Amino acid sequence: MKTLVCFGDSITAHEINDDDSLRLTSRVRLSFNKWNVINAGVPAETTRLALTRFQEDVLRHEPDLVTILFGANDASVHRLIDVEEYKNNLVYMIEKLGPSKVILISPSPVNENQQHARTNERTQQYAKAVKELAETYNTHFIDLWTEMSGRNYKQMLVNDGLHFNKKGYKLLAGLVIQKIEKLKKAKKTKKGFAAMAKIQKG
Repeated sequence: MKTLVCFGDSITAHEINDDDSLRLTSRVRLSFNKWNVINAGVPAETTRLALTRFQEDVLRHEPDLVTILFGANDASVHRLIDVEEYKNNLVYMIEKLGPSKVILISPSPVNENQQHARTNERTQQYAKAVKELAETYNTHFIDLWTEMSGRNYKQMLVNDGLHFNKKGYKLLAGLVIQKIEKLKKAKKTKKGFAAMAKIQKG
């Protein structure tokens, strides 16, 4: 059985929203019911704190894939983690797992009319950092910042201006599911080419 670990903060944590709608891992699990989908999200967490549980909550499961979504708290005024440290913390995770197992997800924009601990100007710096790391390490990548910015993202957030409602989780989970399906298809095609080459050599 394949194992997917969803590693992150409160946007990843929990299975059900307050309105009884499904959150990230619940939606992904429905699409990949033959996979072991593990929710490793902890509310209010930064990448610095995440490193303290990385071995126990991620590595010990020997996952095939890991989604990594942090930044909302790293970019907040009350828990601020410098962008360079943020990048270094993510690099540690990437190198321990191996780039081919990592799906980096950039943090999303916030509704500044409702959210006063974070600004889009600052949060976008963390989103750009994630994109740069994905390109440098050739990890899989979901540009959630761009995906949401290109839509009416305020309608995807609850009234704290940060966390996702049903529409937000439908988008996020859909992007994760689409990415995994694409990876599965690519792997199957690669195996097919390898088998064909073996036959031709024989």
